Amino acid sequence: MSQKNRQPSDLALYQRLLGYVAIYGVAFVLSIVGFIGYSVANVLLADLTQFLLDSLGESSRMGIGLVSQAVHSLWPQGDMSAVDYARIAVPVAAIVLALVRAVGYFLGNYFMNIVARGVVHRLRTEVFDALIRVPKQVIDQFTHGELVSKLTFNVEQVSGASSEALKTVIRDGLTVLALVAYMLYLNWKLTLVFFAVTPAIAGVVLVVGRHFRRYSRRIQDSMGEVTQLGNESMSAFDEIRMFSAADQQAARFYAASQFNRVQSLKLAFVQAVSTPIAQILLSIALAILFWFALDPEILAGFTPGSLVAFIAAATQLGKPIRTLTNVQSVIQRGLAASEDLFAQIDTPSERDAGELTLDRARGDIRFEGLSFGYPGDDRAVLSDISLDIPAGKMVAFVGRSGAGKSTLMHLLCRFYAPTSGGIQLDGTPIEAFRLADLRQQIALVSQRVVLFSDTVRANVAFGQQDRADDASLRQALETAQAWEFVEALPNGLDTVLGDGGDGLSGGQRQRLAIARAVLKDAPILILDEATSALDNESEAAIQASLEQVATGRTTLVIAHRLSTVERADLIVVMDQGRIVAADTHEALMAENGLYASLYQQGFGQQ
Repeated sequence: MSQKNRQPSDLALYQRLLGYVAIYGVAFVLSIVGFIGYSVANVLLADLTQFLLDSLGESSRMGIGLVSQAVHSLWPQGDMSAVDYARIAVPVAAIVLALVRAVGYFLGNYFMNIVARGVVHRLRTEVFDALIRVPKQVIDQFTHGELVSKLTFNVEQVSGASSEALKTVIRDGLTVLALVAYMLYLNWKLTLVFFAVTPAIAGVVLVVGRHFRRYSRRIQDSMGEVTQLGNESMSAFDEIRMFSAADQQAARFYAASQFNRVQSLKLAFVQAVSTPIAQILLSIALAILFWFALDPEILAGFTPGSLVAFIAAATQLGKPIRTLTNVQSVIQRGLAASEDLFAQIDTPSERDAGELTLDRARGDIRFEGLSFGYPGDDRAVLSDISLDIPAGKMVAFVGRSGAGKSTLMHLLCRFYAPTSGGIQLDGTPIEAFRLADLRQQIALVSQRVVLFSDTVRANVAFGQQDRADDASLRQALETAQAWEFVEALPNGLDTVLGDGGDGLSGGQRQRLAIARAVLKDAPILILDEATSALDNESEAAIQASLEQVATGRTTLVIAHRLSTVERADLIVVMDQGRIVAADTHEALMAENGLYASLYQQGFGQQ
């Protein structure tokens, strides 16, 4: 199937967006009512000129105007002269119509903004909810900058389509309809002549729309790259300075920003060209209108006031038609963004076919003929892994970088599905358990410490708010050797941490992550280079605590540190996705194989 066939049509995308609008139906209806009042008031203000001019001419046909008829029905002229009558009626009617237009404008804009911001809020939360629930391999396809751009830039583009564009289409669309209806009322033949040029304007809009869509997609992609480069550079500030890479990063950022600039200028060019073309076509239509309107036979059907009112209405069409032409760029940017966002929302969530519930596992783990490779990549990351880990034992996994140690842990957590083979927990395939129950059995301390811009309390109790009482938190922090520095913080447990734990040392951040795992109290503990960020003194202090925490738990350790590995009940040596040896420290040293070589190197001295 071609890419073109896979893409939803503009109509399908807008219909789906309008489905979000329907949720805020009351506000939407009030907005429509307001814009109807605004549009009708605009038309009647044009019609008011007919009332005024015909009154000056003492025309016998002054009642043809809409305002004139309404005023005469509400307040008969009686013995008053036409001029005296108009001196009172026209100003009063003008004030009333101005008030109606003002109230209509307020209602239309305010309630449409309620709809628009509601749509954006709902769409943004749905995209976020979808992104945090999709399979990990889907997230792996995007950079952090691209993901952030979806939630910020792309959603705001949809905001334009669902707020400014929708508001413009309704307000100015209703204005055009009202003016056209008024012109048809005054003289339908002349109106049809005027609109003979309409197909040409519609053609311009369609051609321009296709260009807008293409350039909008390119701008979205480039914004993702710009965001990613910005995030990387700001988080790697020290490295950029120390490696004198400022010029290099500046050049990369300039190239990404320049591409975005070029695409934006192409979009601006198309938009700038489309408006004058539409105006020229409209001016041609007006010129034809004037030529026909001044024909004696046609003039005979008009009063001076109705002719001026007709021309005024035709002239007023220029602004809303121009605005409707311009709004194409906003609509196409929004549709391009919504296409991307809907693709994320429609991505299936992480598969969870398990039905078995699990309160607390014993911790027996079996890897049986396990193999894994990433989709679209023929290389095997793991090959034929078979291993039994009894409950309560500490098993250390060692090997060179890229040997597959962390991937094996990801498979145990069901972040990925194996290509072949399987994993059992307490004799049951892990796929049989509900995902939430399975992951509740595992506490993970990763080499990449993740702390949120929130309080210490919220970070340690992340996902476990039911255990967030002060006593439990203090116990977990003491076990992780973190209570002393937490207590010294300005607000203790309620101290708000900076971005990523900014302001804390690497060791302090690592201890908070360990405290989080301790609080979870899971029967299986994964320590993925968990002490790699600690200095020797801190590591020695925490090592005894980790051994205490590991007691009675199945502990899987991925480490380049010697101290943890030597204490393990079993050491598994991995190389190129395979288990090449598994035994105790003493036995592996006696074999003088890969483990002995790694040991002599101090596991990279990390």
